[in-house]
Amino acid sequence: MSGDDLPHSTIPTQTPFFRASEAPRYLRQEEIQKYEEETSRSLVVFWGPIPAEVVAPFADAVNDISPDSPLDFMLTSLGGNAEAAIHMAAMCHTERADFRVIVPDTAASAATLLALAAESVVMSNTSALGPVDPQIFMPQRKEYYPAKGILAIVDDLDNRTRRNPQAFELYASLLADVDSIAYQTAKDALARTEELIPEVLRLRTSPPNENQVRAITKALQSSAMHSATIRYTQAKELGIPTEYLPPHSEIWNLLWRLHAHYAYLLGPRPRNNLIEGRRVSLRFG
Repeated sequence: MSGDDLPHSTIPTQTPFFRASEAPRYLRQEEIQKYEEETSRSLVVFWGPIPAEVVAPFADAVNDISPDSPLDFMLTSLGGNAEAAIHMAAMCHTERADFRVIVPDTAASAATLLALAAESVVMSNTSALGPVDPQIFMPQRKEYYPAKGILAIVDDLDNRTRRNPQAFELYASLLADVDSIAYQTAKDALARTEELIPEVLRLRTSPPNENQVRAITKALQSSAMHSATIRYTQAKELGIPTEYLPPHSEIWNLLWRLHAHYAYLLGPRPRNNLIEGRRVSLRFG
């Protein structure tokens, strides 16, 4: 049999050594393709924090999918930049009525905000959303930290200093990583969140009514919800449209096998981003 007689999928377009070095990448994309064939839905996978610079690479993945195709977005992230999240959510909805977010593990803070834009959030017994608690990037530590936590620490140490001025130098050293810009950024982020939740909810094809919008916004920002884990039942009670897939169902098994690849590759708290579809594979950060 000549090369021209072989099915197209059996002919690698890369050199043998390059393909061997990238074998895990191609295996993940084969799993993505299998899911798409089983569900007749396109799938994009996102893993990692949500910084502002992720928007353009994410557009590369979403724009590769026809707006006529239902889109499933498998999201694992502890959060990041809320403005970037809402930008990504808007791109998923552009000219597309059928958009779901799949949460195999954790989608918290800005990632929860992004999930709120979906027509439904697909969850199972391992899935968890979180409060919409904006995260501030701290360059000195190269990590994101909750805006509420930054304000709480500064305010607490300020009160202690007022009570004990002699301890100013000690308390000041504890705030070495938090300057006035970080503090103000945290305050602005919290104020902006009250606007972003209604904004992202209204991206849905069938948005909730104003009373539902207010209720969801209040619930996701309440002090009782701070650092909480929102499972399927709680998400449903909050008014978030959800779909539950049993852990032993065929479709969830497909998703969980794919999720395992990323968990093994990047770990539970990745600092890098990975965006993949059947034709797109981008890792950076």
